[in-house]
Amino acid sequence: MAGEDSADVDLELLRLSAREFLAERGERGTVKDLAAMDWTGLLVDEELGGAGWRPVETCVVAEELGRAQDASAWCGTTLGAAALASAPEQVRERLLPGLLAGSSSAGFAIADDYARIIRGDQIDSLFLLNSNGIHLISEITPEQFALDDDLLDVSRTAWRTDFDLAAGELIGSPDRARELLRVARLLIAADSIGAVAMTVQRLTDYLRERVAFGAPIASFQAIQHRLVELLVFVVKARAVVMRAARAIAVADARATALTAAAHAFVAAKSTAAVDECMQLSGGIGFTWEYPLHYELRRVFTNSHLMGTARSSRALLATESGW
Repeated sequence: MAGEDSADVDLELLRLSAREFLAERGERGTVKDLAAMDWTGLLVDEELGGAGWRPVETCVVAEELGRAQDASAWCGTTLGAAALASAPEQVRERLLPGLLAGSSSAGFAIADDYARIIRGDQIDSLFLLNSNGIHLISEITPEQFALDDDLLDVSRTAWRTDFDLAAGELIGSPDRARELLRVARLLIAADSIGAVAMTVQRLTDYLRERVAFGAPIASFQAIQHRLVELLVFVVKARAVVMRAARAIAVADARATALTAAAHAFVAAKSTAAVDECMQLSGGIGFTWEYPLHYELRRVFTNSHLMGTARSSRALLATESGW
């Protein structure tokens, strides 16, 4: 029990230090800034220059990046570095140092009919997952990407790309691909939690200052109930994501089911949670360039990146034998 308490304290210190760093860094930072904090090596063994296999800490960082509306390619770069950690030595030595240092960045996506990825910084390599394993596309040009206008994400532009996997290099096994996909889904979910948490905090501060009928709107009981429901969602979502991250960290046999449950829960409810904040914000919530809209578009984009709530529910049913 003492060990668990100590770990929780360490995670909270990481969360607070990350929040402070990102606040000082501002919106225009790059993945190199994050690499200086060793955040791109959180899923890479120490003997390879990383911080060790740390899914739990990586989810904490992902949540804070979502809260700060980070626009860099941190998620893809971190997952790409993790993929390279188990890649053939020649490939690893060629690409891993750049990703760990932040001098290069990567994209990470599921290879289906097309790959939808988030590009902040210009990416130098792309890691695609399918049932055969992890494929590396190391020759990237801007012309190979098309802007995905449908997702409307302002903080991180979403792109579509279509690659011939035969032109890539198979660098990871199907088991490794499934493991990293589990982590990827948790990082996307954690990012959404951070965005929702920031929205709820901004909304609460606004309602405390906004006066109606001679009293702060936040003092009305009906409003308080809705704010509490939003806070409960954030706490519950964080709990299920961290439970799944701990399962991945120790190679628990239930990791796939727990990850599917966490991803499905967050993907299904985060957009509705931000929409609830929009309703409670009144007229200002419908202002297109108000920060709340950025978070709404971000969580909506996240809900389609590494599968959907529906696909994760199907995976959970399969894993649970339903």
